[in-house]
Amino acid sequence: MQVQPRLLHSAKEKAAVKSWLILAMCFAYLIYFFSSSYYFQIFLTVLSIVVFFTSLTSAKPAPRVLGFIMMLVGVILNFIKGSGVEGTMDGILSNLPLLTLVILVPLISIPFKIGGFFHSVHYFLEILAQDSRKMFGSITVFLFCMGPILNIGSIRVLHEMIQDLKLRSILLAKAYLVGFSTVILWSPYFASVAMVLYYLDLSVTEYLPYGLTLAFIQLLVGNGLFQIWYRNHKEEANSKSDQEATNPKQIDIHQNKIHRKKMMKLFLIVVGLFCSIFLIEHLTKWPMLVLVSLTSLLFPLLWGLFQREWGEMRYYFGLFRDFSVPTMNNEIVMFIGAGVFGKALVGTTIADGIQVFLNQVAGTSFMLFIYTVLLILLVFTFIGLHQIVVVTVLLTQFDPVALGTTPQVLALLLMVGWSMSAVLSPVNPLNLLVSSSVNEPSLAVGMKWNGVYLFSMFVIGSLFIYFLH
Repeated sequence: MQVQPRLLHSAKEKAAVKSWLILAMCFAYLIYFFSSSYYFQIFLTVLSIVVFFTSLTSAKPAPRVLGFIMMLVGVILNFIKGSGVEGTMDGILSNLPLLTLVILVPLISIPFKIGGFFHSVHYFLEILAQDSRKMFGSITVFLFCMGPILNIGSIRVLHEMIQDLKLRSILLAKAYLVGFSTVILWSPYFASVAMVLYYLDLSVTEYLPYGLTLAFIQLLVGNGLFQIWYRNHKEEANSKSDQEATNPKQIDIHQNKIHRKKMMKLFLIVVGLFCSIFLIEHLTKWPMLVLVSLTSLLFPLLWGLFQREWGEMRYYFGLFRDFSVPTMNNEIVMFIGAGVFGKALVGTTIADGIQVFLNQVAGTSFMLFIYTVLLILLVFTFIGLHQIVVVTVLLTQFDPVALGTTPQVLALLLMVGWSMSAVLSPVNPLNLLVSSSVNEPSLAVGMKWNGVYLFSMFVIGSLFIYFLH
């Protein structure tokens, strides 16, 4: 009778050890960034390999197989090229800055949870729920602002706040994907932007004006398309299932004033986080990946220091360690595997062939080059490859000078492709999260309900990039 409790206890211990190993890898990378010791590099590589194979057994089948194949092929290519151990070490550590960011970023949400800011967000969304157009706009703006901080978890947090409002699935699916797809275009806190800027050696201040401008345009276009759709489907947008209609929320002036102050404070904190990041980057010239990772650690610590809420801080950190970190198996396997494969591919016949092909296309027509890159991303991600793999291969072959353009243009091109593929691909984490939240098939959520928005993004994004070029 005591076998089952013993097994459960053993499983919990293994999960705890694994979580600490993953966190140790992240902390070790941050130490390595400032020390750059060769012996510490060896230690960090060994630790990363241990984390990779520990996560490999728990990853989903597709990432597990693909991650292992990329790692194996990358190691073989390195030895064939003669770079051997050194090349493999470089590959293992190449995407570690990005992986550290992805793992640590959820820590930023802890102060917002402790401070009760999400309760104020729910208060105003409940008032706006009576008007589908205002609700759609509010959801997309919330994701546009909070998505950079909370990453894909912003959708989960928001859905938990508004699921009691019984909104239509099609409204939620459109709003979630429109709102978050704009985040992918510009946010330095998001993996897509951080990874591309890292590989192209761009500072966020060099890229932000382009990415943020296009993100604003797409946010406006997405809301405009919903207004058109709403006029043609008014009954479908507003209807609710039987016995689910709610009375309009009565506005309490005193409560309204309290929540407005809370929302203003939330806005100032978010703006302060971004401004401090940009200022520190300008002063130190440190990579954005490192700065965001350090912010993810320091912001909750400073909040706990000044607010003296260490008990709640420990509670939420425990949840993060026990439930958030152990779920990063797919990301760990894909990022490390893609790093080894992408680095090993450089200088091979395959890489030279890809580079020659892209240069020839760009030489023929830059608009054709834009379409080619976007279609490569859309096709390969639709059949199951993660953007990390496709973008890593493309980035290692891109030469802005040879292509006759600038790093900013190439960065924006990859961001548009990443954003579109995240919405379209039925196996992408964003699409899967939204489809599971609204209980609808992923193909319907991405292609059927957001097909017009994707087409608009393809056209507007291509024209925007072409004119920048």
